[in-house]
Amino acid sequence: MPLNLKKWLSYIVSLIIIVILVSSLGSILKELWNSIINTDIKLHQGILIILSFYGLISLTFVYAKFIRTTKRPIPFISVELPNVIYDEEFIKEGKFLDREILEENTRLNTYVLELESLIDEFLDELNKKDHDLEFEAHISDIYIRHHKNSSRLVRSLLQLIHEGKPNWKWEFCNNVLDECGTVLLKDFADKSSSVFFINNQHKLEMFAYNRIEFSSSRKRKFSINEGFAGHVWSYGKTVLINDVSKSRLFEGEFAPAHEYGSILGVPIKIGNEIVGVLNIQSEGIEGFSHDDERSVKFYADMCALAHY
Repeated sequence: MPLNLKKWLSYIVSLIIIVILVSSLGSILKELWNSIINTDIKLHQGILIILSFYGLISLTFVYAKFIRTTKRPIPFISVELPNVIYDEEFIKEGKFLDREILEENTRLNTYVLELESLIDEFLDELNKKDHDLEFEAHISDIYIRHHKNSSRLVRSLLQLIHEGKPNWKWEFCNNVLDECGTVLLKDFADKSSSVFFINNQHKLEMFAYNRIEFSSSRKRKFSINEGFAGHVWSYGKTVLINDVSKSRLFEGEFAPAHEYGSILGVPIKIGNEIVGVLNIQSEGIEGFSHDDERSVKFYADMCALAHY
């Protein structure tokens, strides 16, 4: 059956039932009225009394609902009474009269809130995945750059050796420092670096440097286990200090000549023999990650290869 036909049939059936019901109630009221009050009333009068009573009750409920769902004052003759009956929660349900519909509405609202919460969780998860993907892309970019750096440094080393200029090793170590800074996980714009080799006096002496103060390049020489570079020499392994202010290696005469917050040192080895140290400093604390330790070791090995 078409929906429109169902709609109009429901109106017709309802009208017939209501007419029969009201007529029956009017007849009952007429009999009761005549027997109790002893006054004769007509059927239509009984029907009018029932309809009037029903209308009064309906209007009372409608107006009561209106008062509870509006903040406006209550008009009474020529006076507006303050509306203390206003119920903010009733607004959500004020348009519904059927209890089942109210319960269904409450259930659906709860379901909507659960869906919203679930959507928020999905969005948070997507943001995390997006962040993870960005980090993975950053790591991939670093590995690609590292591969290109490696190829370029090997070619440069062969060409410099073939060229045979007196300062070829110094030039190559400067290239190493430049390339090394580009593969750090965190921002390398605040980084400085240096290469120390052990000189004839058996001390670490700065051989090449990048963004280091000139006076430091001439004055800073370390015996084994002296200062940070001497400690890396003595220890024989990579050392990462992410807050130099908390390390005893930077106290007194070994305090930094210029401000930096963290440092990474890698021994330069030929076989098991340590011939120097590669240092990278960051102006801020927590300037390096543990992944940087593995990356920088390759560049220390390149310095070792040139020294060999």
